[in-house]
Amino acid sequence: MRDRLTPGPRLLWPCLLAAAGCAQKPPPAAGGAAAAAGPAVSVVHLQKRVVGRVVEQPGAVLPAEETRLFAKYPGYVKAIGADPNKTGGGDRRIDIGSRVTAGQLLVELAIPEVEQEARQKAALVKQAEAEVEQAGKALAAAEAGVASARAQVTEARAGVSRAQALYDRWQSEVRRISGLVQGGVIDAQTRDETQNQFKAAEATRTEVAAKVASAEAGVRKAQADRDKAAAEVTSAEARLEVSKAEVGRLAALVGYARITAPFDGVVTHRAVNTGDFVSAAAGKDGMFAVARLDPVRVVVQVPEADAGLVSEGLPVRVAVQAVRGPELTGTVARTSWSLEPGSRTLRTEIDLPNEGGKLRPGMYVYARVTATMPEAWAVPAAAVGKAGDEPVVYLVEGGKAVRTPVQVLHGDGQFTQVARYKKPGAAGWTDFTGAEAVASPAAAVSDGQPVQAPPG
Repeated sequence: MRDRLTPGPRLLWPCLLAAAGCAQKPPPAAGGAAAAAGPAVSVVHLQKRVVGRVVEQPGAVLPAEETRLFAKYPGYVKAIGADPNKTGGGDRRIDIGSRVTAGQLLVELAIPEVEQEARQKAALVKQAEAEVEQAGKALAAAEAGVASARAQVTEARAGVSRAQALYDRWQSEVRRISGLVQGGVIDAQTRDETQNQFKAAEATRTEVAAKVASAEAGVRKAQADRDKAAAEVTSAEARLEVSKAEVGRLAALVGYARITAPFDGVVTHRAVNTGDFVSAAAGKDGMFAVARLDPVRVVVQVPEADAGLVSEGLPVRVAVQAVRGPELTGTVARTSWSLEPGSRTLRTEIDLPNEGGKLRPGMYVYARVTATMPEAWAVPAAAVGKAGDEPVVYLVEGGKAVRTPVQVLHGDGQFTQVARYKKPGAAGWTDFTGAEAVASPAAAVSDGQPVQAPPG
């Protein structure tokens, strides 16, 4: 990535040799030929730069999601769903490559025992509904019985009043007749007849009181029957709810016989045919697999050394070898954050639109993730060389190039960020200040070489 802050390094072209030395010609080489002039180098100063670090890794295309469909209950394959999108002759059933929509039937199973149980539970619901109706009618009858018993109590209590009045009359008559008998006005026979009437009235009063007690007992019994009938209604209604719940459960089980597509996608796997027996434990790949391919996800494994540079939102360019055309652009959608224990890599995913279906799962890709590094001192990338396995730069000191070990941060191919350098003979590292001059390119410079300006 090109740096956006400055167009390029500030070049200095001084002649660092003494004037007399510059004017002198080099001694003739053996054989009389003039020796070739030393390599021309540029002298640059460090600049603060932001560089882009490009992490390049191979990867693969995967579906956005892929669902494998299994049978929940054992059964037989009754039918494979039709594929209305197929053209031409041959089997027009769902198969690998079929494009399906959410909810589309893929396969229908036959589960006879579940279907029979569902019919049985439906019949039990009807029976429970009849029991509820019957219990309701019994409750209505019991309510009527309570009303009848209460009416009998009222009637009996009215008889009590009549019997009491009759009792009081004959009691008074007995007293009156008894007084007349003692005075000799009437005879004893009349008194005896009056006393018999009084006793009859007393018996009637006792009988009516017993009828009242019996009627009140009848009310209590009718109320008990009513309460029992109400409890029967509640019990019947509860049985009805249980039956309906069982019907719902069986309906759900019957629903499992229809396996449908979970989303819009493409069938990538089919492992059943009409008449096959299937079960939940049959095979690890399932009866069907459906993949959602718009968008797709590109998965790359970033090495541990670059894992800390990758985060969500970073720009990515993806080259797909099997697809002609320009590179695809996207951003990092997500990372696993933790590294894989074995490979020590960070799983990084990029979501790409795939409306035309050109990107297919399994395709090989090459992804370039660009991360922007914080600003630091930088030199042209050519100014950093190697001495064995150690990075070096050639500091210009006293008109000569001095090979100096350097600590390198990051680079983008044009510029390399550097942190510190170690002076010859020094024990520790020295931070760059920006005042240092560096000879470039490093490949054209040797330690101790005089630095001269290019000709012309």
